[in-house]
Amino acid sequence: MGSLFPEWETVRRHFEGVGLVPEFFGEEESGSAPYLAGDPVRARDFSLALSSGAPGVLAYRAGSGAIRILSEWIDPPFPHPEAVPLFCGFSDATYLHAALWRRCGLATFWGPTARELGFGENFSLWWSMVSGERGEGDCLPLGEARTVRPGRTAGRLLGGNLESLAHLSGTPFMPDLAGAILLVEDVDEPLYAVDRALRTLALSGALKGLAGVVVGPFLRSAPREDDPAKSAEELVLAVVGEIPVLASPLPGHGRPMATWPLGVTLEMKCPSPVSGDPPTLRLLESPFGIS
Repeated sequence: MGSLFPEWETVRRHFEGVGLVPEFFGEEESGSAPYLAGDPVRARDFSLALSSGAPGVLAYRAGSGAIRILSEWIDPPFPHPEAVPLFCGFSDATYLHAALWRRCGLATFWGPTARELGFGENFSLWWSMVSGERGEGDCLPLGEARTVRPGRTAGRLLGGNLESLAHLSGTPFMPDLAGAILLVEDVDEPLYAVDRALRTLALSGALKGLAGVVVGPFLRSAPREDDPAKSAEELVLAVVGEIPVLASPLPGHGRPMATWPLGVTLEMKCPSPVSGDPPTLRLLESPFGIS
């Protein structure tokens, strides 16, 4: 299996170093576009992987086409409700995070795929979260975070990739974001597209009653003369109302990439920039007891 991707041997050593034995699941290719992450076989395999008894399921890659799984969605028949496996992934895995929360009430982990765990800092940040080293009362890693709009709030962390989330508008898999702290990030999207995605969510009513927003990195959004704003943060402020907003470089497509739990309640503090204090996100509960 070492030929799956160049970083695999490094990833395998990282896993073995913490006592994990990785196994590959669902290698069968099928359908008209086997490189895309969705068809009936993939939907079945994903459900079976989650109910296999493994302690966790990790996306192999970010998951272009993962939305196809939702058309064939199968609720995982968890055999042991007290030991539901963790699921981790980012980017288009947003569709799977949303479905597992909406359909199963399952807390999941926004973080690296198997390929991204070849990078040492990604792995360290991932393991500190999924191993339970960080628990109730601990703060999530934010990197060089900034307050965008001051305030203090609490709510469940939900969201993920902005474009993916916008595509869920009006579907039965869209999470209820009322009272939530919304995470948004993206890559390779010009600011007019970021504006369009945010306003799609706003027009659908999904942004009503948000408690706060975390703006992750919006990478490689090349500026244009006709951009509606100078940054994704400005576009967020224009649609979410007077709620606390912070920006962090860690929960997105960049490196290093943090692992954060979705579906758990956090306390969010965004001090005024003049105070010199950094913003914080503190866990108010453990993600391992939510299912």
